[in-house]
Amino acid sequence: VVEVLEFVRPIQLQVERTSLEDVIKDSITLAEGKRRRGKVSIETVFDADVPDLLADSHQLLQLFSNLLANAFEALGGEGHVSIRGSLVPADDEAHAGLEPDPPQVIIEVKDSGPGISAEDLERIFSPFFTTKPQGTGLGLAIVRKVVDAHEGRIDAVSAPGRGATFRVTLPVVPSVRSMGRS
Repeated sequence: VVEVLEFVRPIQLQVERTSLEDVIKDSITLAEGKRRRGKVSIETVFDADVPDLLADSHQLLQLFSNLLANAFEALGGEGHVSIRGSLVPADDEAHAGLEPDPPQVIIEVKDSGPGISAEDLERIFSPFFTTKPQGTGLGLAIVRKVVDAHEGRIDAVSAPGRGATFRVTLPVVPSVRSMGRS
């Protein structure tokens, strides 16, 4: 019921200076409360130049805890999750009349699990799509909604037997219009 409410309700961002490293640490703890971690090892590496973001730390906590809980479930108590944060500096040159790209941070959450089939990969962010008997199919739909509210992007790469990688790209500073947007 909580996931349905989170999905239906518009996101009102409470933008503040946010440390991604702190969000990830808290997300690991929150994910462990949602799914049994077991013997899953976690490696977290953030490049030294990854800055704090102007973002909603509560929403990012929900986003990354959902990704990690899914990884724990896919791993079934054994395996490895790596989380990597890196900075993509601003592109100072405008191309073909477009605004230059602002600085962005990429956070990759990669697991050593069974992977996701190509047909499921196309639908994983769709509301109510699930492959789990007890799943609502809203976890990754909420993840996408949070990423979209932050004017970011999320990509998933996987193949059966090769684990899954979720790549979240977020602007360091959101545009003025996203700060008051629902």
